[in-house]
Amino acid sequence: MESFPGMATRVLLEFKTLLQHSPSLLGSTHMLQIITINMFTIHNAHSRAEDKEVRSVLQEQSTALGLGMFALLVQRCTELLKETPTEPVPMANGEEEGKGEELEGMVRVSAFSLDLRELLPSIKVWSDWMLGQPDQWNPPPCSIDGSPDVWQGLADLCNMLARVDHEEVPLYKADTEEVDGDEELTVLQLKEDRLLAGFVPLLAAPQEPCYTDRHTDVAIAADCKRVTVLKYFLEALCGQEEPLLAFKGGEYISVATSPPLNHSKNTKGRQDSQTEKEADDVIIEAESSLSASEGEEDAEDVGDSENDIRELKARRHVLTNKLAQQQKRRDKIQAVLQTGGQLELEVRPRFLVPDTNGFIDHLGGLKRVLQCGTYIIVVPLIVITELDGLAKGQDNFAGGMGPGGRITGCRGNYNVNTAHVRAVQEKARLAVGFLEKGFEAREPCLRALTSRGNQLESISFRSEDTSGQQGTNDDVILSCCLNYCKDKAKDFMPDQRNGTVKLQREVVLLTDDRNLRVKALTRNVPVRDIPAFLSWAKVG
Repeated sequence: MESFPGMATRVLLEFKTLLQHSPSLLGSTHMLQIITINMFTIHNAHSRAEDKEVRSVLQEQSTALGLGMFALLVQRCTELLKETPTEPVPMANGEEEGKGEELEGMVRVSAFSLDLRELLPSIKVWSDWMLGQPDQWNPPPCSIDGSPDVWQGLADLCNMLARVDHEEVPLYKADTEEVDGDEELTVLQLKEDRLLAGFVPLLAAPQEPCYTDRHTDVAIAADCKRVTVLKYFLEALCGQEEPLLAFKGGEYISVATSPPLNHSKNTKGRQDSQTEKEADDVIIEAESSLSASEGEEDAEDVGDSENDIRELKARRHVLTNKLAQQQKRRDKIQAVLQTGGQLELEVRPRFLVPDTNGFIDHLGGLKRVLQCGTYIIVVPLIVITELDGLAKGQDNFAGGMGPGGRITGCRGNYNVNTAHVRAVQEKARLAVGFLEKGFEAREPCLRALTSRGNQLESISFRSEDTSGQQGTNDDVILSCCLNYCKDKAKDFMPDQRNGTVKLQREVVLLTDDRNLRVKALTRNVPVRDIPAFLSWAKVG
């Protein structure tokens, strides 16, 4: 750890040089990978810390490095926004004012450069993390040498985003009247949200789905969504208990206090907190004093003070409304969660349904389960089809595969990607061979199941037409599990009102896929990963 500060300074210097290159050498996907690595490092250090109230040295330095790289991204984004040409944009309320005036100097999202478009997803994802995990970066750590001031950089970015027309493409929230029954609207899902779905450090990040017109440019609509999220994030920094940004004199400024240079944070932190509280008291006293003696002071002094107080009140009003909306959303979620009684699953495993990923990564474990003779392995036909495709090398370089065994293309890592594809292909061949031998030997604990719930004694003919069925391959695998869940209406009626609903299950879904696990839990299907199940069942 002694060499970390020097190494981190060098990393920041090289990262800054890399960001200055145009066109970008990394691309949005690789930039997202760098950002998520920083998030995971901080999350991992936080979870390993014994004292959750005080940051460990590892967490302090990893957080400082992550914020330093984020500051460089913000700085570069601000520079690119300054270089973007401005255009006159009509006022939304021009008819009301009767003049049809235009706002000059607004930047259209459609005019963003390619370099700027590739930076926005990473900045948006990091802002989501900061909103969802404030305890992991606030209070801010000591900055690393060579790192720009992240809060001043965010203030500059906020001032630049104020000149961006983020309403160039209309976006509609899920709870608005425009969405109900409108077939012309489609869900807008950002690429980064799709790629990082289920990523633990981002689970607490606020996510508000929105819709856009089917005929609009999806790329421009996505950038409008990112700009909207960033504006909300920057305003949230103004509403912290100890604000990091403030709106004063018609622009945003940084009001973050410099952290202490030593590690005695407790006493110093209390002093800083006390000082800021005293400063807040001064503002409140000044406001009260102005209200009481408004007619006794000079007009000029009172006017200046009133303007400052008016700006603070306006900002407080905006933040109060947003806080109320967030609280309303939390209350709604809590009300849904508390509706009815609790649900209890009594699981007595008999049927095990593995997904494609299970055969690729844990074939040895599945072999041990089959040999023990206690459980019946049910293989969905769609899983066998996917394994066939992987074994034959289909779609190897397209990046698209079924649930489990997914391969994503990596620009600049052709050799690594090719080796990975070949390894997956070989594992798929072994899995297909294992299944073919098992069905030829008529293993009593091995079954195949179609998407319609029909059992097959042989997989010699295993092609199935699923074109008329809705949903993804994950949904087909889940439907195979639901064939073994024979719930009746009376099963959901407890003996007492708001009592515990008890359901019995003989099937367990075996998967590592987080999205599939979530779907299974919402349908009351028990789910485990294969190593955990082997440990529980004491197999092998």
